[in-house]
Amino acid sequence: MPIKPEYKVTLLGAGGVGKSALTLRIISGVFTPTYNPTVEDYYRHDTMIDGVGPCIVEILDTAGTEQFASMRQLYISNCKAFALVYSIDDRASFEETLDLYQQITTSVSNPSDVTVMLIGNKCDLEHQREVEHSEGKQAARDMGNCPFMETSAMDGTNVQEFFVKLVGSMSGRVKTSAVQRRQRATSVGAKAALIRGSLRIGGRRARSSSQPDLSVCSTDSGAYNFPISSVGPIDFPDTEVGENAKKRCTIM
Repeated sequence: MPIKPEYKVTLLGAGGVGKSALTLRIISGVFTPTYNPTVEDYYRHDTMIDGVGPCIVEILDTAGTEQFASMRQLYISNCKAFALVYSIDDRASFEETLDLYQQITTSVSNPSDVTVMLIGNKCDLEHQREVEHSEGKQAARDMGNCPFMETSAMDGTNVQEFFVKLVGSMSGRVKTSAVQRRQRATSVGAKAALIRGSLRIGGRRARSSSQPDLSVCSTDSGAYNFPISSVGPIDFPDTEVGENAKKRCTIM
């Protein structure tokens, strides 16, 4: 059985915006109306994602309260995909996602390797809206044109859709990175082969003391003459060197 690819996503946002409710909707399809401040919840979800196939997604539901804000740096350092969640009825939570994005981009060596999605949760509370849909779209454009959706953990609006899009975007980056690694490995291998080939062509093998040094023999019908030309051809014993060697070598 082939090994399923694994992806890790982290939900970041202020306390009370519905990160845990979204996570439970994704995992179990149910809505939990009660709110208990999260310290950190971890879920391993075996699922099927359109465009990705069977896979395992590790979901990290993080603390949003101020007392655990210092833990965010650890989350950012250990993940490559983030859902930045705010509540449409809480402008302060929206503004916090902007700060979170800045924290992510300044904490990673290459921001283009990170997948970010902006989520405006609780869109069922339209009558209490403080953040317009257009503001969320503009913020997503400012975040490097990252995907944006408004969701509702209560009625399920766009919950699976945002999850599929986030994992799908991450899958595309992982595949691209794998291709680039293979290309780099191929390039390095080709260079190594060229080096090995040049060593075979230009290098000289060591010879044992019992072997005659025939490196000065010619490879055509002529023979290399040595500086001391008065000395005649080498007289090789018949038992050690063949006739061709005796005919084609002269002494240095």
